[in-house]
Amino acid sequence: MPDPQTPTAAERTDALFDRYTLPKIALAVILAASVVGTWVSTTRNGSTAPILTAAKWGYLVAMGVLTGGLVWKHGFVRPADLGDGAADYCAEMYARFDDIAAGAIAVLAVGGAVVFREYLGVFGVTVPVVGYGTLVLAWLGLAGVSTYRSDTVERQFRSPTGLAALALAVAVVVATAIAEVAMVGLDPVAAGVRVLHLLTFALWIGGAVWNIFVAVPTGQKQPTVEVVRAAGQQLERFRWAVRFIIPTLFVTGLYQAVEGFGTNLGWYLGSVVGAAILAKIGFIGLLVVIFKLCPMWRACSPIEGVCDIEDLGGDDAGPTASPASEPTGEPEVTTDD
Repeated sequence: MPDPQTPTAAERTDALFDRYTLPKIALAVILAASVVGTWVSTTRNGSTAPILTAAKWGYLVAMGVLTGGLVWKHGFVRPADLGDGAADYCAEMYARFDDIAAGAIAVLAVGGAVVFREYLGVFGVTVPVVGYGTLVLAWLGLAGVSTYRSDTVERQFRSPTGLAALALAVAVVVATAIAEVAMVGLDPVAAGVRVLHLLTFALWIGGAVWNIFVAVPTGQKQPTVEVVRAAGQQLERFRWAVRFIIPTLFVTGLYQAVEGFGTNLGWYLGSVVGAAILAKIGFIGLLVVIFKLCPMWRACSPIEGVCDIEDLGGDDAGPTASPASEPTGEPEVTTDD
């Protein structure tokens, strides 16, 4: 009979996932904030149709998931990660991301058609609108090729096709931001702010999806020292990016609110749109709190050692793990908070 003081496997698993609650909450918060922001934007542009808000929100989220995921794939993953110790880890991450990317491409195709139709209705059949549609189609095609082709991780890493897909992704984000601003009058400063806002949103949500649905499930299957070190270093690169993303989202969002609706606090408190803007600001404030708490509680990942790679002894394997250790299929879970 097991000692009642000894955690069972189920209890250890519950504790492991409890440590990973905050990143999931952060993803839910940024999704909620993006819904609110999309609704405010479409309302300001003169449309109150829920279907348009839903389609545009899905389009923006899918665009962010694919763009931010490509940044992680070709930026946060580094050549050293493709070594003997973590090559299989990276290969499986790429395969997992391809499954997510396939869904994102489908959503982009549907949402993009709705958004393109909106732009046609506002601007007419103009060269910029046709160029925008062509750009999106080119990106979808190249992203599809990158997603569905079968190749080794070494050949995929920073390949011409992958880098071209990333470049087109950034171009589509920029073009979408400019088009959204142009619907109410193309101001260069406002366009630049919107571009920065959408780019940081894409990097955030794409990185969060990769971390939660790609890096962690893959790392849990083979938590060796080399894999944990690679995962920890990739996560730390993303966390450094987030240090700039959060204030950028806040400042650019605040600018857009003031530029579009003014500074009358009474209006924000007394209107639905104003309350939505205040709610979005509150969501970003909550993200700041979560970002601060994650490393304090070592809750950024349930894989032991990822939240603080110093636990592994820096560049050398420390006393807590052995390079010769084989994957157990279940990462070690400590009992301390």
